[in-house]
Parts: sequence; C-alpha cells; structure tokens
Amino acid sequence: MNSFVKNFFSSALGSLVGVFVALFFAFIVLPLAFTALLAGAKGGRTTDLKTNSILHLKLRGQIVEKHRPLDFEIFGERSIFTEDRTMGLYELNKAIAHAKTDKKIAGIFLEIHDFDAGWAAVTSLRRSLDDFAKGGKWIQAYADRLDEKGFLLASAANQISMEPHGELEFNGLEITEAFLKGLLDKLDLEPRIFRVGKFKAAVEPITRSDMSPENKEQTQALVGDLWQTTRDSVAKSLKLEGQRLDDIAAKLEVTSAESAQKAGLIHKTAFIDEVEDKMKEFTVGKDKELELVSPGAFLRTVAEQSSKSGKKVAVIFAEGEIGKGESGRDHIGSEGLREEIIAAREDEDVQAIVLRINSPGGDALASDVLWREVRMTDDELPVVISMGDYAASGGYYIAAGGRYIFAEPTTITGSIGVFGIMFGTEKFLKTRTGVNFDRVVTHPYADIGAFTRPMSPFESQKIQAEVDRVYKRFLDVVEEGRGYEKRKDLETIAEGRVWSGLRAKEIGLVDELGGLDQAIKKAAEFAELGEDYEVELVPGDEDPLRQLLEKMTGEALISYFGPSVEKVKELTGAIEPLKSGVHARLLKEMRIR
Repeated sequence: MNSFVKNFFSSALGSLVGVFVALFFAFIVLPLAFTALLAGAKGGRTTDLKTNSILHLKLRGQIVEKHRPLDFEIFGERSIFTEDRTMGLYELNKAIAHAKTDKKIAGIFLEIHDFDAGWAAVTSLRRSLDDFAKGGKWIQAYADRLDEKGFLLASAANQISMEPHGELEFNGLEITEAFLKGLLDKLDLEPRIFRVGKFKAAVEPITRSDMSPENKEQTQALVGDLWQTTRDSVAKSLKLEGQRLDDIAAKLEVTSAESAQKAGLIHKTAFIDEVEDKMKEFTVGKDKELELVSPGAFLRTVAEQSSKSGKKVAVIFAEGEIGKGESGRDHIGSEGLREEIIAAREDEDVQAIVLRINSPGGDALASDVLWREVRMTDDELPVVISMGDYAASGGYYIAAGGRYIFAEPTTITGSIGVFGIMFGTEKFLKTRTGVNFDRVVTHPYADIGAFTRPMSPFESQKIQAEVDRVYKRFLDVVEEGRGYEKRKDLETIAEGRVWSGLRAKEIGLVDELGGLDQAIKKAAEFAELGEDYEVELVPGDEDPLRQLLEKMTGEALISYFGPSVEKVKELTGAIEPLKSGVHARLLKEMRIR
C-alpha cells in the first residue's frame, strides 16, 4: 500500500474517530454532565433531617478554602469527570457551627483518613470542634492512621478510637528542602540571583547545597511555633503535661494504635463497625441504621435567614500564586481579583469586605496593583483581611492594604523581601548541545538579561538596583498599612523573614489571632451592622459548563492518572517560578510534616 493510500485511510479513520467522540460527548456525556452540574449549582434537593442524626465529617482528600461544586461520577471512581476529592474549609466550619445548635444533631462522627491540609486550616477546624464540644454534644473520632495534623483534630473528641492495627505518627514536625545547586553545576547552568533580605531563602534551593544559617534559624522558629500550638492543644484536651508529649515524641514511644492507647493518646482500639454500633446505642438503638449526614447534605437542611436590611459582608477568596491576568482555581490574577473587589465595592448592599488570602506570593507588580485596590476600597468601606495557610511575601503585600488583619497562630506569613532570577545557559548550550549564539544590537544593552551570553557587572548592578527599588516599595506599603513609626523597626522584622501567625501578632504584622468567622464579625462591627447582615461569597459557584471544560483539559489528567501526575506537578512547582522578573513569594510552599 503506497504512502498516499496509507495517509488517506489514516486521515479518514482519524476523522471518523473524531466525529464519533464528538457525537458521544454531544449527545450522551454533555447532557448527563450538564444535568448533574445544574442540579449541583442549584444546591440539590433539601434533605429531611431526622432526630438523633450525626454530622459525619469524613476527612479524605484535600481541604481547600471553598467548596468546588463539581462533584459527580459518570464512569466510576477514576472518571475524568470526578472532581478531585476536595472539601471546603468554609463549608466544614459552617456545618459544625450549625450542628452545635441544631436539636436534631446528636453529635459528630469525625472519621479521619488520608487528607491534605495546611496547618492553618487544621487549626481552624480544631477551633470549630472545640466550640462545638462546649455546647454539650459529643464528638466520636475514628481513624486507621494518624499523623500530627490528624491527631490534632482527633484529640478534640470525647472518645478517640483507632483500628486495632492502625498507626499513629507522633514524633515531632520536620521540613526537608531539596537543593538543586549540584544538579545545575553538573548541567553548566548558571543562576543569576538578585535579592534583598538575608532571610529571603526562596532562591537558596538553586544557589546552595544546604540551608543558610539565617534560613535554618527562621525555619526552626516556625516549626517550633507550630509544634507548640499542636502540643498545647493536645495536652489540654487529653489532660496531659506538655513535657509528657515532648517525651513521647522524642523517644518514639508511640508508633501504633496499641502503643498510643498505652500512652494515653487514644481511648480505645476498635474496628469501625464496633464504633458505629456504640454510636447506635446512644442514638437510634442497636437494631437500626445510623442517621449519618454529610456536611453538604446537612447545610442543605439549614434555612438561610435573609437579612431584613439586605446589607451584606462580601467574602472574597484569593487562593494560589499571584500573577497577572484572570484568576483561576489555584492562582490569583491581578485583573480578575481586582474586578471582584471593585464589583463588591460598587454593590450598594455590600457594607464591608473580608479578603481571605491563602497565597505564598508571586509577581511583585501584580501584588502592588492588588494592594492599591484594597487600599482604595478601604477608604470607602471596611476591608478586613483573613489569612489562611499562607499569606507570605506578595500575599502579605496585598494584606497590608487592609484595615485589620487576622491570622491563625499557624499561618505562615511575613517574608517581606523580593528576588529576581535569571539563568545563564550559554555554557550548557555550547558544551552539551553544540549550539552557539551571535547577536546584532542597536545599543550595548538592548538584550540585557539574555540567557545566551555572560552578564556584565554593570548589567548586574542595574538589575540589582531594580530589585532594591521594589523592596523599598514593599517596605513603604507595609509601613503605611501597619503604622510602624520607625523604619528601622520594620526593617528588623523584614529582610525576607518568614513568621508564624503567633509571632506575627507579637511584632505587629497582624492585629488578632482568629479565623474567617472572626474576620467577618469584625468587618460587620466596622460597618456597624450589628447582627443584621448576610454573608456573600465571591466568587460564587463556578459556571457548570466552564468547570466541565476545565475537567476535560489539564485537571482531568490528574483526576484520571492519579497521584503520580500530582507528584510531578508538586516537584516541578519549585522550578516554574525560576524565570526573569521580580518576585515577592516563597519559591515553594513549605511542607511541614
């Protein structure tokens, strides 16, 4: 068969397959998907709540700031249409708060599996559980495996049960960083670094083989603060001395459910059916089915009371790395977020704004644009900042424009510093690939920053001067927003240093420790709304069709192929920011375990 015939049949077959796939999506998948999404967008059917119901908090997957409504399965568990298993922190906290006063809710069944959440999110959930317990209702916790984050939540329960052969990790916290300098040296790649702040460790993974003394100092303090918060909360719940918990961690005294029970960290070992049978005894009776209700189903039973005045507090979620353009599910776009702030400001019913920031930072110029919008808005109506797991560098830059700042004690914040990165690849390309470059310019520095030739000292000075200028602007912004009387006091706590929310309050970077609920109440207080107001979330539920299209592109790969793709995404996340420009960000989110 000649090539023409082969190409013809290949083309024809490809076209037929394409037509079939298009028809399949058009007439089968899309109608089903759109119907399911439309139902989700409308909130689904209201569930009738029965007496002696139990709020079932089954923690598995990732805890994000706000619920993502796309959550249905057409082709089974590995379907490309299955939303990554995510839970909204806002909705979880809201469900717990309503359950405290709902007479039909007998208690909470906290079932903990493998979940992914930042320390501030866990701290927020723990506070909600503590508040629930103060109402006199019980919490039953069950897990097969627990690490320190999971145990921090479980310890809020009246009774903690673990699978008899389960595992409990309670050996302290650690953070391990990967350093790429040796790899770059072997590849003959030359990083060109411009930074301000001796603690600005974002560039260290490509310039060093280990942590600098300054970086180790700040990291040790941060990890120590998170451990202290965890230890103190657990000690209070279990009525143990903090020193006793330190000893358990230091001696690896606890590794299994059995050793955890002996040490007094859990109450009993049992299989999940035994735990469920026990809950039946003091709710519906041992011969009946448990009335378990999920947070989403429970919230659909809660009648939302409309404000008589129609006045609102708008809660705007800003999550992810900061850049230019439109916002997305996992990144903050300066244009997109700015438009949301303006829309809220121009809404006659919105009397105050809470900006919820969960970001490691990003583009310095985009951060400055958003700071300006926050500052301008606060001149017209109160803007209160609520910090999530991160509000560092560019995230803090934006926060400084607010009237009042809340952080969790475990929030990672500060990092008031900037850096720029360029790469020299001339040697790599010449020696490894045989590629050479030549140039023609109208002026000596027309190609300043080019990666294909050496950089002169004069060019380096010019670029460093630009980084210095951006850093000075960052200090000006914080000085204005936070009211530091002496520049020297601010410079002492800046230098790119990362702080826990606990320390940030002590040094004046934040006003108060607390979560989103406290920030909403403070915003209403500034606006003198009393108790008569509604909370409006921005953005609202995403457009169903848009979500579906997103699922059919990049995110679908992760849903379909699983953790391996997610791991690659995580590792390459440290490399993506290594591009020219001035950044106010952490190079990679700090994974404290």
